[in-house]
Amino acid sequence: MKKSIYVTKISQELNMTKKAVEEVTDAFINELIDSLVKENSVSITNFGTFKKIKTKPYDYFSPVDGKKMVTDGMIKISFSMSKDFSRKVNKR
Repeated sequence: MKKSIYVTKISQELNMTKKAVEEVTDAFINELIDSLVKENSVSITNFGTFKKIKTKPYDYFSPVDGKKMVTDGMIKISFSMSKDFSRKVNKR
């Protein structure tokens, strides 16, 4: 689902304007991103944990100039569901 659909559903459920819900949603997402930049992980109770994981450096072949290139690795984000969230998704 797209963010706009969530905003519409939440605004109807809470009897708020779409603009207000979108501002809160954007603020939450921005705060989550800022927290992940500063910290290694962010936990949201009854939802899950976002963690930064650094990948190993690796070599690859550049098709443009035919040279072997090396990366320094990169940071990826992983998500682990909480037990409550997992039970709801798996209907246990």
